[in-house]
Amino acid sequence: MKRTTKSSKILKPVRMAACLLLLFLSNCKGPATVDTHPVIWLSAFELSFTASEFGPSPSTQVLKIKNSGIESLSYNIQDDANWLTITPANGSSSGQIQEHTIAVDKAGLVGRDEAYTAKVKIISQEACNSPQEVAVTLKMTKEPPPEISVNPGNLSFTASTNGPNPASQNLTVRNSGKGTLNYTISDDASWLSVNPGSGTSTDQQNSHSVAVNVSGLAKGTHTAKITVSASNATNNPQSVDVSLKISDEPPPQIAVTPTDLSFSAQLGGADPGAKSIRIKNSGKQTLTYVITPDAAWLNVSPRSGSATAGRENTHSVSASIAGLAKGTYMATITISDPAAVNSPQTVRVSLDVTTAPPPPTSNEIAISCDPASGAAGTIVTFTIQISGNTQTITAFGLEMSFDPAMFDYLDTGKGSLTGGWGAVAGNLIRSGVVRIGGFGGTSSIRVGSSGSIAVVRLRVTGGASPDGTRTSVSIGSFTDDIVSMRTSPGSTTFTFRR
Repeated sequence: MKRTTKSSKILKPVRMAACLLLLFLSNCKGPATVDTHPVIWLSAFELSFTASEFGPSPSTQVLKIKNSGIESLSYNIQDDANWLTITPANGSSSGQIQEHTIAVDKAGLVGRDEAYTAKVKIISQEACNSPQEVAVTLKMTKEPPPEISVNPGNLSFTASTNGPNPASQNLTVRNSGKGTLNYTISDDASWLSVNPGSGTSTDQQNSHSVAVNVSGLAKGTHTAKITVSASNATNNPQSVDVSLKISDEPPPQIAVTPTDLSFSAQLGGADPGAKSIRIKNSGKQTLTYVITPDAAWLNVSPRSGSATAGRENTHSVSASIAGLAKGTYMATITISDPAAVNSPQTVRVSLDVTTAPPPPTSNEIAISCDPASGAAGTIVTFTIQISGNTQTITAFGLEMSFDPAMFDYLDTGKGSLTGGWGAVAGNLIRSGVVRIGGFGGTSSIRVGSSGSIAVVRLRVTGGASPDGTRTSVSIGSFTDDIVSMRTSPGSTTFTFRR
């Protein structure tokens, strides 16, 4: 009896397991049988999300479902978390893949060390392996998470059959969130490569070279996708669409001249003069391009153009120093056309902003006349001007001497440097001597200035002077802020003509 009891205890679980196996096989037969039922196939059995209390809800993810058996599969999807949404919540498949969007709404959830968990069930009355489950985790942090920023959002290449590979293009990746972004880059085409294939960013921008290999590819348009992934990013993953067009006719090609431009200007001075770049289509078809400068002080006009084979366009390039400090500034002008075999092309630009040279300090005062000759009745203008004064001038005085037999005094007026002054005047203090003075009040003439301070008019009388008589008019007796100035020249000569 003991032996029989022991044998029955051993055989009982074996019989149960055998029965379960037979039951499974009767519902879900192998490939050798004809009566195969629908079978639920899933693209993933685990999905993970990351979010922050301070950021948005994480990006949605896609769960793919299909019938890997025969006949038709109808199914419903259920979940056990109020922060989880599946769209659509049901589907059917006769072998084709159906996509369902899994979305997380983090509203009301708080950051914590333990992850939030949920289960997604796929239930079908027909499928032999129903139900199937997907485990979902949501990691909520108290710190803002990283965020993937990719630029541009798409890339286009053009090549010709039996021609060279098109020029590589740049893809930039940056962490536009917080923390540290550790990411990887993958693609889904054998003709596409990205280098480097990974990177790290806190907030800096990383550049990755995207290259294509047209060897063995047929004429037509080929498409691919680049995926940038970072498990802890709030918007993981991000993708870039890539297209490659191969045609029999050679594509356009960008030729730009020159490839370097330099500008220079002085603080407080005018902007430097504009320069030109010439853009030519050195290939075939039509080149349709856009021009992008990467500095606010740099401008290109016009910003776009088109050129058939061999045609060249001219664009004006200008720089503005408004708001810039002393220093050397660098920028790049990018010319791009996705259809061009060598897009993009660049022009390097430098702007050197210097301080103005020190003002001249010649500290000179001079007198000149216009006209230098004339007959009786001619009005002669005598201009008194300064150059490179070493001190600020707010007031001045001097005397001008002339031959009373040759001239009569008329009046004294302001010069170019004293136009805003309160008073500049002259008085005939004795025969042939005019006392001239000026007062600027709050106005002043800056150190290193050049220009006139007073203008005196005399009328030619001539008297009994013979034709060709030369007479001298001079200045002296300087007072106030011009007392130390040197005359250069201190006199001018007028010739009398009858």
